Amino acid sequence: MWVIMENAFKERMRRKELYIVVGIGIFILLLCGSGTGTITIDGEPITSFDNMFMVLHTMMNAVGCILAVVLSIRTIPNEYERRNSHLIWVRGISQTTYHAGLTLANIFSAMMAMGILYLALAGYIVINSRMDYLACMIPAFLIVCVNVAVASILTSVLSIKLPGMVAGMIGFVVVFVGILHGVLDVYKNIAGGVAGIVLRGLLMMLPDMNGIQAQAQNLMARKTVNVHVILVGVLAIYVISIGLFVCKKKEA
Repeated sequence: MWVIMENAFKERMRRKELYIVVGIGIFILLLCGSGTGTITIDGEPITSFDNMFMVLHTMMNAVGCILAVVLSIRTIPNEYERRNSHLIWVRGISQTTYHAGLTLANIFSAMMAMGILYLALAGYIVINSRMDYLACMIPAFLIVCVNVAVASILTSVLSIKLPGMVAGMIGFVVVFVGILHGVLDVYKNIAGGVAGIVLRGLLMMLPDMNGIQAQAQNLMARKTVNVHVILVGVLAIYVISIGLFVCKKKEA
């Protein structure tokens, strides 16, 4: 499985989508991080470090999750389209092991991209002389990677049985709902009828990606961390991973 993962990971590193999306993410970080303004929130400039760090960290989380979906859409389908999967089966490797190796490659590729974005964020922290935030960046990075893993595993599992476009659309919807979980949680109390019921169901089933990234942000800011939100995300990874054992694809 590790050899399969290594080969697939190297292939992911050659995909231009990885560098394009990471480049866009870094550009957004630099653009937003260098802004100036006179608007204040509770007497604090909107471009102050605390306010901007919250915005940048949220945007970085969104870019990382979107990239996780993009990198995972075609990995498994492409392997079958090459018509060389029989080379895997003759070596006694099961579909589950094969799919798990490809999925791990997707996860590590997305984590690497998130790591690059975190390095850009670290640069913003250093420029603003807030070294206190750097001390907890590694554990905070691991917390945010829970979101990346959820998006990547879900898209990978869906791509086993569904067309790439459909799997990608579902993956993007999950990421969209997860990132806007806090906003939608407020809206669900306002919405009524079928829309309200559907929204409540979605928020109950899907992990709170916004809440998870907020805990990473709180950790760096020395604020209280809600471990329960993170554990729910880890549980989601476990539940979705079961799909690797359940979903099978017709052998090529």
